Amino acid sequence: MSGGPVGRQARTLALHCLYVNDARGPCDINLMDWLCTETAVAGSVRRNAESMVSDILSDVDRLDEIIGQYAPALPVKFLAIVDRNILRVAIYELTSRENVPRRVIVNEATELASLFGSESSARFVNGVLGSVLNNLFEVGEADPSRVD
Repeated sequence: MSGGPVGRQARTLALHCLYVNDARGPCDINLMDWLCTETAVAGSVRRNAESMVSDILSDVDRLDEIIGQYAPALPVKFLAIVDRNILRVAIYELTSRENVPRRVIVNEATELASLFGSESSARFVNGVLGSVLNNLFEVGEADPSRVD
């Protein structure tokens, strides 16, 4: 996935599914069908979003642990649902998707926070992701050559 329109649409679709998962319970195929119809997404976008949601949900404990480490003021479960899931998507991509430039991931997460979060969400998300990036190399979770 890239930072282009397909990547952005897949991130947005994944965010919507993860939000519903947190707010109401597991996201099912009917929700994905409805979201894809409402936003007229291509099959490749849907496949990318489904893959991302599945990967994130199977790794949510690790992702939440990272969020808690870099946003310690509140337990992860008390963060705004939108902020929490934007961070999950971004940290998942930072640690698992080597073909996407880090700068794109952080910029798009900040944009999603501006669109869907509260007035302070973009600043919060950007700050947490900046801290994650600054410390990734120290813990050996990422290849420094990926930095733009």
